[in-house]
Amino acid sequence: MEKFHLLIEILKTLIKANRSLETGELHRELVKTGVLNDSESRVERRKLLRALSTLEALRYVEAVESKGRKPFSWKLNHEKFRFLTSYSSEELISVAVLFSFFPRHYRNLPFFQKAFNVVERFEREFSEEERGLLRFSFERIPIPNERFIRLNPSVVEKLIGAILENRKVYFNYRGKPFRVFPVKFFTYNGLFYLGALDNSTYRNFLVSRIENVELLAERISLDEKKRLVRETFKIPDEEPFLFGVLLPESYATKKEIDNGLRFFPTQFYSRFTDRGIEVFLIGFTGKRFVSWFLVEKVLALIPPSRELIKMAQHFNLKEREPRLSYSLRVNEERFKRFKKKGLEILKLRMSVFND
Repeated sequence: MEKFHLLIEILKTLIKANRSLETGELHRELVKTGVLNDSESRVERRKLLRALSTLEALRYVEAVESKGRKPFSWKLNHEKFRFLTSYSSEELISVAVLFSFFPRHYRNLPFFQKAFNVVERFEREFSEEERGLLRFSFERIPIPNERFIRLNPSVVEKLIGAILENRKVYFNYRGKPFRVFPVKFFTYNGLFYLGALDNSTYRNFLVSRIENVELLAERISLDEKKRLVRETFKIPDEEPFLFGVLLPESYATKKEIDNGLRFFPTQFYSRFTDRGIEVFLIGFTGKRFVSWFLVEKVLALIPPSRELIKMAQHFNLKEREPRLSYSLRVNEERFKRFKKKGLEILKLRMSVFND
């Protein structure tokens, strides 16, 4: 019984350390926890070495040879403990904080609930005061127009399962049947979307509108998915172009700009000027980008120019956005379409407020 206890305690010590330990270091740790009596005792050291030999024979631990006269080190054989590991208190806190930024209204979906169950087990390591402090101090505040819709848990489970198994699925979408390979599961503006390959063509489906999901036997490789998927959220009437905006000087400090503050996801450069902050970015024709863009307090638009084209080439923006053109004429034409769409949306919104 005593030997069995020693074997277990050795494994626990190596798991907690999460690294290899020299024999003497391991001996001292076991003395600290009261498993062994004296770190200088030869009798106790032989007892430890016999236990380590047993664990090595069972392939639970591995001996790591050191160069020179340094003693052996011992580490856990992770192949034997693939789902068993240890975390430091700092790592546990980091995980708990990270999960606090997940949208609260989607946490009760069974697939995501499993992850939060793990976090709850982690939090048992904290005192009640520490748990209260974490839950009070960190949270995600949604933007005012962020959307939300209830999802069918079974649909979510099957779609994610199909992605993880590289399988094809059948489902109904807006009353029509589809057989597709799900390849992406992502959020946009508070809603979940499924990116899927429909006859080798990538398209997006709103998950809340998907019904009657069935997993099929046909499979696809990850390499094939990567080859066929160029963009996560492609919309047919959207084409990229280069332009800039002028923002108020009060929007940021020079230090924040120098530290890489981004006002827009597609931004590639910003600078302070006498007029304010100039921000250069990739825009898109089509109503989605325009309606989102109008939220910001923009003082002026900066049209495409040869300087912008040179910037784009310097930053190799085509690698990020393959459909982007380095032609000034093409960028000017798309910029005009963007402004035209912006005026259409502004007129619509003005009519709402006028009523």
